[in-house]
Amino acid sequence: MAQTASVLDALGIMQGMGNNRFDPNSSLTRAQFCKLAVTALGFSDVSAYGSYTIFPDVKNTHWAAQYINAAVRHPDLKEQAIIRGYADGTFGPDKTVNFGEVCTMLLRMLGYSEADVGPFWPADYVAKAQSLGLTRNVSLTDAKSVVKRSDAATMLLNTLGTPLKGNEGGLLLDRVASATIKDSILLETCDTDSELGVDEAIFYEGGSVTETPRKTAGTLDKSLIGVYGTIVIGKEGDKVALGVVPNNNKVETYTVRAVTADGIQTDTQMLRPDRNANLYVSSEGRKLGTFAEMWSSIQPGDTLTCYYNEYGTMELMAVLPRISTSSGRTFVYGVSTSINIPEEYQIIKNGTVVDRTKLKKYDVVTLDAANKQALVSDAKLSGQYQSGTPTFSYPQTITLFGKNFTISDSAAATFKDIKLKDFITLLFDADGNVAAAYPKSAINADMQGIVTDIKENSSATIALFNGLTLRDISVQADELTSMLGRVVTVGQSTNGSIYLTKRTLSGKVSGSWNIAENKLGDRVVSPKVRVYEEVLSGAPLCAINASDIALSTVPSQQIRYTVTDTAGTVTDIVLGDVTGESWVYGIANGETIGDESSDSDKTYFIKLKYWSGSAETEVKYRVPVLTSTLNGTPVGIPKGYSTNKDIVNTSLSTQKLTLVDTVDVTAFDGSSGVKTKDGYYALASNIGVYIPAQGEFISLQSAKSNYTSFRVYANKTAENGGKIRVITAS
Repeated sequence: MAQTASVLDALGIMQGMGNNRFDPNSSLTRAQFCKLAVTALGFSDVSAYGSYTIFPDVKNTHWAAQYINAAVRHPDLKEQAIIRGYADGTFGPDKTVNFGEVCTMLLRMLGYSEADVGPFWPADYVAKAQSLGLTRNVSLTDAKSVVKRSDAATMLLNTLGTPLKGNEGGLLLDRVASATIKDSILLETCDTDSELGVDEAIFYEGGSVTETPRKTAGTLDKSLIGVYGTIVIGKEGDKVALGVVPNNNKVETYTVRAVTADGIQTDTQMLRPDRNANLYVSSEGRKLGTFAEMWSSIQPGDTLTCYYNEYGTMELMAVLPRISTSSGRTFVYGVSTSINIPEEYQIIKNGTVVDRTKLKKYDVVTLDAANKQALVSDAKLSGQYQSGTPTFSYPQTITLFGKNFTISDSAAATFKDIKLKDFITLLFDADGNVAAAYPKSAINADMQGIVTDIKENSSATIALFNGLTLRDISVQADELTSMLGRVVTVGQSTNGSIYLTKRTLSGKVSGSWNIAENKLGDRVVSPKVRVYEEVLSGAPLCAINASDIALSTVPSQQIRYTVTDTAGTVTDIVLGDVTGESWVYGIANGETIGDESSDSDKTYFIKLKYWSGSAETEVKYRVPVLTSTLNGTPVGIPKGYSTNKDIVNTSLSTQKLTLVDTVDVTAFDGSSGVKTKDGYYALASNIGVYIPAQGEFISLQSAKSNYTSFRVYANKTAENGGKIRVITAS
């Protein structure tokens, strides 16, 4: 009901009764329904019909006169005869409407007449409305039953999403919108993502997650988060998103009990998603991945929602943000305003169950009464307080690092002694919302993370190790491009300038990583651990999933760097070249462009051709110098280097692959592996075959059909986890 009321209010069709009340159980009058019908048909301005009287009991001073008069006199409405007066010439504006009357009026709004429905009123009209789905989620069946405001709102929303009579008319919804976007899901608003403005939201649209927030008409109601339906774009002003009108597609919701790479145990059944099924996990940022890539981000206790398209095929799995309904449930631990955590509550800090001794001052605790859990976050952000509106001492929106953050009323109260230009630390709850602010002198954030993107050599995106992300911030750094994929510390000077300092990967928890037991040495590894590979010294860090690691235990010498939270839980691990998957493997050639007589005018590129799984792809990496001859050499290049021709990859090195053997077609075990003189080697997934004579890649199947001699190249020996990464044929 909250969703329905929110959408109808945003569309300007059905507002509340004043004082922020909707009164769902109040009965609906004929005058009220007439207003709803006229507005839903797209006639929001009917002021021209409010200056005269048609019915003696509806004077021109009556609040609904303009809507009632328009319903019977407007040239585009009178033919539909949505609502009529009585035989005695009156209208009866204050009489309640019954179920049969509402069904009739809604059908007429869709263009149906008696000839389409049948002669028996109201039975034929009720039956037709039911068959079209107009009465979905309404328990009324008796045509004489009085219709409450909640019933009318639900039926009206169903009608908005129903096709008009005939195939040419579209939806009734089109009458109140400038555009609609079907099969969409509202994922985040500023209530769940503090980096979003009060008029911004993130949607799932057309099979992807919007990279740039969509503008909305204020903050969309929390009840709409997770709704699967049609985005309505308004007609007025900037044509912003007004809300989401639910569709009738199947949606299933489960509570997660356990998750593995091949299934999800819920409270009712075991789900076996396809590895390529789309998965969105709100805690991982605005990223849409596959189940194979992101299954480890799903945690016990999460609510998993599965959305199906009109053909019954699963469109999306999503773990949406928990939405706090009471600000009193979130508090800062160890300060005067703290509240007690009930003894029976399980304490979960950064995804890991901990005891109370692991709680630290300034941790943010959210009490989840439904699951009897205390969700603890130690995510922090330290920087200069740049602006706060409408007042900096009690703000609704603030700016830090050039980014806006929405501030709740409870969080705003912590700004009372903070002034503009002060250096402050923001504390975030488990859903990424700002929970409080303190002077940086009281609590300071560890601002280290990985540079994941660079734009125009002046702005960068940094994924901080505390789980927060600074997107597209203007930074100052010498050789910024050399920091792509590297660990940095984010700092800010007193004039507001943001700078990055490259960190060396020194310092780690001692011991090996037992993946099955979630232990690194004597430390617990978070179920949400972020894992990276640094395949060569100085190469960009490449994010991988723990499930990509074939080893049951990663030896200590392969662990290069670790990050722990304030409870001592390992939250980030940087490995060496453990999986072999953090490379792009292909055929490399060097290219020099410019004046041969002048070194200063030359630019150097490494061209790499590789098989992407279905087609050949070619990329170029700009480098400072070509240190070795690359002439059709099978190599690997670390993932993460830039292919922007204006960016020089100063630290790029290639890995020359080892020729294992030359074999014929009988050596292949389908597309799984190949028998060589050094034993059996697995083939990399989606491997292609390079034909030197043609200078191009083709599929393995096509190569086996047309060629007889195959040279197979591996990145490592088979016993060390190597695979065949490149094949050439003749």
